[in-house]
Amino acid sequence: MPDLTRRNPGVHRAVLDAAWSLTVEGGWQAASVDAISARAGVGKRTVYRWWPAGKAAVVLEAFLDHARARPAPAAGTRLDELLQAHARHFVDLYAGTELGRVLAGLLGAAQTDAGVAETLQAHFFEPRRAPVRAAATACAELPPDADVELLLDLVFAPLHYRLLTGRPVDRAYADQVVDAVLGGFPGVTPRASAGSG
Repeated sequence: MPDLTRRNPGVHRAVLDAAWSLTVEGGWQAASVDAISARAGVGKRTVYRWWPAGKAAVVLEAFLDHARARPAPAAGTRLDELLQAHARHFVDLYAGTELGRVLAGLLGAAQTDAGVAETLQAHFFEPRRAPVRAAATACAELPPDADVELLLDLVFAPLHYRLLTGRPVDRAYADQVVDAVLGGFPGVTPRASAGSG
């Protein structure tokens, strides 16, 4: 992430807000450094001085700033409750929302920009995955030799796929994914889909 020292807080906020609003309004292509600097009322040199990697770095920081404002919920100690809570949280944050549209653009950019991919992994995916991983590992229902990384991939990959392809994704779908995944792990009893809120 960029160094925040010696920045004017007001200008810094204006640049992030400009990058966010442009990306939300017009998609990834709309947030050029020219457009960001014009909307924020600052020179392009200021943007490049604080974010040498250009628009990807600015949009990514703006996205992380918005994502941090909605932390993951506390979940129960059962594995099914834990995964359900985090899967539903993903749906609530990203399905049909501004955050989801910006995340889809960043995931697209990450396919050709290693810096975006690395920053997303380090500052977005891993901080959200680590507590789920730790809690899942501690769940008594999960066999000691279970592949927790695979478990998390199997739960969250379908949600990301639907986000990226524009297919419907809601809490009911998230619950179905969790049940289907847990049904494939020995010793784990999936939560009954019927009657879940």
